[in-house]
Amino acid sequence: MAKRRLRLPVGLFIAIVVILVLGLIAGPSINALTTEKQRATNVLLSAIPFILIFVSILLAFISLISMSASVLNDNISPRIYRIIETILIAGIVLGIIGMFQPWLMIFYKYGFIVLLVSTLGFIWWGHIKPKSERRQKQTGSTSSQDVKIIEP
Repeated sequence: MAKRRLRLPVGLFIAIVVILVLGLIAGPSINALTTEKQRATNVLLSAIPFILIFVSILLAFISLISMSASVLNDNISPRIYRIIETILIAGIVLGIIGMFQPWLMIFYKYGFIVLLVSTLGFIWWGHIKPKSERRQKQTGSTSSQDVKIIEP
């Protein structure tokens, strides 16, 4: 089997860093250049740093998905793939139960974290393709040429 190389999206990394730096600089710059009244009436001014930082986080997650999929696609057995997928789904269910129970605040806090991590993990894992099973050759599949069509 040919070894797959990890392809680094250099342009995407540069874009992530530039957008993140712009987001970190935008907050103090907006506070210095505008008044409190302008920021209160124009919500977009206050939202610009958040949007820039959020976009950089999304791009970083997209690059993680892209890089890991290029390495792991067709390298994970279907059995292991299903086990990990089931664990992630169970984490989502446990996180929801933890968040919606009315008894303890600690379950709410950990339920949110478990739900967040499990959901991000499920999104990431959903982009990885397991090894294709080669059952057709082993079971002796039938081709379309072998099938006879009987007309009434």
